Formats: sequence, C-alpha cells, structure tokens
Amino acid sequence: MRNPSSGFLIFISMQFKKDNLLTLLLLFPGLVFFIGLFIYPLCITFTNSLTISNHTGYSLQNYIDLLSSAKYWNVIGITFVLAISTTILSVLIALPLALILRKRVKGHTFIRLLILLPLTVLALISALGLLIVWDKNGWVNLFLTQVLPFIDEPLKINYTLYGLILFYAWLYSPHTILMTLSSIEGIDRNVEQAATITGAKPFEVFRYITLPLSMSGIRSGSVMTFLLAFGAFNVPLIAGGNYRPLTVAIYTEAGVFNNWPKASALAIIMGILEIIFILIYFKLTKKRSAA
Repeated sequence: MRNPSSGFLIFISMQFKKDNLLTLLLLFPGLVFFIGLFIYPLCITFTNSLTISNHTGYSLQNYIDLLSSAKYWNVIGITFVLAISTTILSVLIALPLALILRKRVKGHTFIRLLILLPLTVLALISALGLLIVWDKNGWVNLFLTQVLPFIDEPLKINYTLYGLILFYAWLYSPHTILMTLSSIEGIDRNVEQAATITGAKPFEVFRYITLPLSMSGIRSGSVMTFLLAFGAFNVPLIAGGNYRPLTVAIYTEAGVFNNWPKASALAIIMGILEIIFILIYFKLTKKRSAA
C-alpha cells in the first residue's frame, strides 16, 4: 500500500515542475531577445576588440593603444564633462520646477506639456532646430541684441562646449524632471505639515523631509539623463564642432577609417566607464539619502 505522504510529495514535485516549465516558457521570448540583441552583440564586440588589425590573432593591443593615447583620454574627458554637466543641470532645473508644479499653479498643464516636448521630437531634428534658433542670426540672438541694450554682439552657442551642454539639457533633462515630479507629488503633505507644526522652517522641511523622500525619483531620473547624455550621438555629430565624445569617436573609427577592432575596444571601454560611474553614483547618493 502506497504511503499517503509519498503520494503528496510526488504531487508537489509534479506541480513544481509544471510551474517551472510554465515560467520558462513565459521567459523564453524575453531570453531570446536578451541573448540575441544584447549578449550576442556584446560578445562579438568584445571578441572584435581583441582582434589584431591584420586579423592574425588576438591581443590587448587595441586597449593599450587607446588608454595610452592623450587624444582618447581627452575624448573620454569631454564625454564625462558633457554627461555630468547635463545631469547636474537637469537636477537643478527639476527640483524647483517640481516643487512649483506640485502646487498646481496656473498654467501647470501647459508647463507639463512643454516638458514633454523634447521627448516627442527626434534628437536629429531637435539638434538642427537648436542650431537654427541659437545661430548668430537666430531668434534668440536677434531678441538679445535688439531688445536688451546691454548685449551688443550675438552669443556664440553653436559648436561650443556650453552649447552642447545646453542642447543636451534641452533633450535629456525631461527624464529627471518627470521622475522628480512624480516622486515629489507622491510625498504625503501631512508629513511636511507635521514638521512645520513642530517648528521646522521651510528650508528644514525641504532638507530633512522633502529631499530625502524624493531621492529615489531624483536618482532614477538623473541616471536616465546621464546614460542618454553619455551615449548621445546625433547632437554632438551635428552640433559638436571640435568637441567629439566617445560615440562620435567610435563612429569615426568604424565608419570613416573602417577600423572595427579599435572601434569595438572603444565601445567596450565606454560601457565599462558607464557601469563604474553609475555604481559610484548610486553608492554616493545612497549614503547621502541615508544621512
């Protein structure tokens, strides 16, 4: 006679196998796309980066050449300056704007639509439009030189580092703004009011209540902005002038000089630098929010 407990265990194991099989079937399409569109290209890129230029073997020479070149360290520096400056500027814009919009001021719906505008326009079109607007004969400079008496010459924005940061901020700061706004609007007003009743000043309420509770949104949005700015291609290609970040350098090596091993090594270095920076950023902001 079969032991009832053994039958129960067999039933449980069969259900467990069925659940595992069902989970695997549900995950299968996603795994195929992940492996086919991320893991496989990454492996090909890494293998290609180790290839010697005459395809006679594998070596780290491409990495040695790149990391020993002052030219490419300058490219890496420009890339970080653009991405970090854009991220900081986006946070400085996002915080006060989110605090204002949470109060549902007059015209807040229109302002929210303006925030979404850069996300609805292709980066290529935005870059061309910004070049026209900020040209020496563009709308902005015409307004500044003809309306403001203390500005005699048009501002030089196009093809400058400051211009690139401005263009990046226009295109990518909406991610930080929207995430920060969502986080701040989710804060219970009663918590802030309780702090005010106990004698906390407005800045203290912001410093010790609002800011820590909104850090998750600020962190997520700023990471999105940093990643997009770090990997921007269309804008610096068109409006960068002599300021060429990593993405343009990779395109130049692969598309212009047909040096795919060197371009692949640059791409791997770019990915590693992104991961390192994001890990450091999360660690620092986590300590800051905990403090």
